[in-house]
Amino acid sequence: MNKFLKIACVLTLGLASVTPCFAGFKEHFDLGQQYLSNYQYSGAITEFKSALKINYLDNSARIGLVNSYLARGTYYANNDKDYKKAADDYRAALFYLVYYPTANQVKNSSQAIVQVTSNLNQCLNEINFDTSAQNRFNTAKQLRAEGNFAAAAYEFNQALSDTSLLKESFQQTGDIMKLLGNDNKAVEFYRKAVSVAPNDIQLRLSYANMLDKLGQEEAAVEEYNFILSKTTDNKDILYSLERIYKRKLEDSPNDASITANLGAIMQKEGNFDEALRYYSKSEYLDPSNTNTRLNTGTLYQQKGDYKTAIAAYDSILITNPDNVQANLYKAQSLSSMGDKKGALELYKKVMALEPDNDAARDSVIDMLKSTMTVAQFADYVKKNNPDNAADLLYSYALDLHKQNKLSDAINLYGEVIKLNSANSEAYVNLAIAQGQEKNYGAALETLNAAKMKFSNNSQIADAEKSIKAQATDEKLELASNYYNNKDYQNAINEYLKITPATADTMLGVASAYQNLNNTEKAIEYYKQALNLAPTNSDIAFYIASLYADKEDMENAKTFAEKSLALNKTNKQAQDLLKSIADNVEAQNLDKAIALFDGEKYNESLVLLNQILSKNAKNTYALYYRGMIYDTQKKYNEAIADYKKAILSNPDLAIVNYLIGVDYDMLEQYKNAMSYYKAFTATYSEDDDYSKYAKTRIGELAPYVK
Repeated sequence: MNKFLKIACVLTLGLASVTPCFAGFKEHFDLGQQYLSNYQYSGAITEFKSALKINYLDNSARIGLVNSYLARGTYYANNDKDYKKAADDYRAALFYLVYYPTANQVKNSSQAIVQVTSNLNQCLNEINFDTSAQNRFNTAKQLRAEGNFAAAAYEFNQALSDTSLLKESFQQTGDIMKLLGNDNKAVEFYRKAVSVAPNDIQLRLSYANMLDKLGQEEAAVEEYNFILSKTTDNKDILYSLERIYKRKLEDSPNDASITANLGAIMQKEGNFDEALRYYSKSEYLDPSNTNTRLNTGTLYQQKGDYKTAIAAYDSILITNPDNVQANLYKAQSLSSMGDKKGALELYKKVMALEPDNDAARDSVIDMLKSTMTVAQFADYVKKNNPDNAADLLYSYALDLHKQNKLSDAINLYGEVIKLNSANSEAYVNLAIAQGQEKNYGAALETLNAAKMKFSNNSQIADAEKSIKAQATDEKLELASNYYNNKDYQNAINEYLKITPATADTMLGVASAYQNLNNTEKAIEYYKQALNLAPTNSDIAFYIASLYADKEDMENAKTFAEKSLALNKTNKQAQDLLKSIADNVEAQNLDKAIALFDGEKYNESLVLLNQILSKNAKNTYALYYRGMIYDTQKKYNEAIADYKKAILSNPDLAIVNYLIGVDYDMLEQYKNAMSYYKAFTATYSEDDDYSKYAKTRIGELAPYVK
């Protein structure tokens, strides 16, 4: 017998008798039993889950569901060898054995729990499951996403060994219990989650709503009020509280406290008329409760009816002149009416009664800000609030900074640093304010001092980077203004002050020198710019252009080729390279002609050959090479070059003459006459060439008939 089947057969949980008391329960339960008896496990699981959702307290449905999961899991393990599916079913079974039932039911199932856990562990071993808390948590999330809630809840609870996962594991289990219809268990797990994360407002709202649903009104009210104390008024919470208090009021219509609480809810909802009605009734029921009159005052204060509010506060102060809240709210009302002096006296009274009253202290501080200079205020705070002077002054400095009152903010930041040198943000904000005043030197000194005290502080590093950039931008702007006004020398001076040098600053210097017609300096700084931006095709082109202007074609070609290598589509570089090539060709041709004229034919021929190797149609290179061939009596070679020359430039009539002469020397008289005639037909000058050609035409006539 297979090991899984053997273990599952031992696990025979008897089904208790069923006494359904909910509509539809018996139908689902009976159908679940029928499916289970016929080995239709998936159908059984569906029906038992439906029955349990109708009555989650029914133990028989729970045990039926457990047995269905066990049977299907064993089938997956033994028959399909699908240990993953088997593990998920064993997880679900354990969930309904361990986490779903009451404590007594768990105790009664202890042996079964051990056996199913063993089944599960064997499956997990088969799939090499990582049993770390984090992996079990991740598995739980995946199972929940797949809709396998029971298995997910089991794994969430296996992740509890990692304290960082406690809150979410408890909360997720609570959510699943709610989805499965077990509200009592849901609230149990929400309570556990809240104990771990008491300040998680959304969690506490889920907890409060569940308490409310279960009729645990006192606990729900406590939670709702806690949430309201931490957040802005939540209308849903207010409506829930209104509903609870109204129901309570039905049971106890003369309860002054409930009536007052309902008034407070109405006030928060903005229903002032209803709130006043409940406050009046509460005061009638309990005239001694000053809180009701206090709330009445705050309501009128909220409405802007400060005189009526003050009257309510005064009714309290007549019998209890030291009531802190009544004095505080009266002071606020007086301040709103413009009676700053009266308000200040009451605020001071509150502070005397309750030295730690933040509201009074903050109000006094705010009033003093409006009546004192910044220096006077700083002195007052240091004298009267020595313990928190640094914090108060820092807060004021931030306000002044936001208002762009930079000088005052800078002074206060300095005071804060004197009082609390551990405030790194004060250093940073001081430097920022100094930078905004364009006092970059002072700003960087402030940050250097900060760096000595606070190592590896990213805020300080970021501020330093920003201020240096601001300083650079200002210098760039100044240099650019000089440049745009054609004050190139001052532009150069300002660009060179910027450190570290950048490609842009070097370009500015180079361009200014170029405008000053200082080509050498322009080239020097363009080269520096290119070193700083070695992939910039345009800079290489600028250098090439300046070399071309100097007729230094070798360097011009070098940088033009570099420009084109960096950007193959650079049309300017392409055109410049062509222009350079043309210029070099023309220079070489001039040199070749000069060598020819000097009868240095061999040297001239070398240059002409170089020219023609790159441009085989250069008319004058062909022409002069032909004449050199004539001197060497290489008439056929000369004729070949002359013919190419005349094709390139038909207007060069003299070439026809030279061809005629060369054919004459080769005794090819018919060809000679043909070219002589072509020469005389287009040559208009009456010179020795014309006379000779005409003479030879006559002399050769007998030979070409």
